[in-house]
Amino acid sequence: MARDLAANGVASVFFYTREAHPGERFPAHRSLEQKLAHARAFKELCGIARPILVDDLVGTGHRAYGALPNMVYLVGRGGRVLFRADWTDPPTIEAAVRYVLEARARRREGLRLKPFYAESVGYRWSDQAAFDAGLERAGPQAVADFARAMARWTQGGRVPGRVEVGDE
Repeated sequence: MARDLAANGVASVFFYTREAHPGERFPAHRSLEQKLAHARAFKELCGIARPILVDDLVGTGHRAYGALPNMVYLVGRGGRVLFRADWTDPPTIEAAVRYVLEARARRREGLRLKPFYAESVGYRWSDQAAFDAGLERAGPQAVADFARAMARWTQGGRVPGRVEVGDE
């Protein structure tokens, strides 16, 4: 998708923030050199072709953009956030980019468009086997940590940044 959209002037980068599920083979970062090595390994293991930007060791950029493990931002040329999702879903990202490109084309035709804010709930395909393989690649500690996190999550609780039904 990144290659296809580049023809329309859309640049795509991957922002490597931290190991979401650190384990024995890919532990939590203790140095910038280690973090850079992990980012290079990630690029190779996952076949990432686009540029990878690496956050600093304390996660300054990650915290500034929401601190979730797999977020997506579409940022306009002027720096305005045009789309934000708390999880990566390629069809949704592609639809958002196409929407922006179509709006730009309408502006070039002379239509006056005004921005507005919208929220939606998306649904993404989840490949549990691939996710589990990623946890196992990180190591047994990652598998155990994720199981504990899922146990806590199933007990309930609010998700930061989300508006729940009944909130005022």
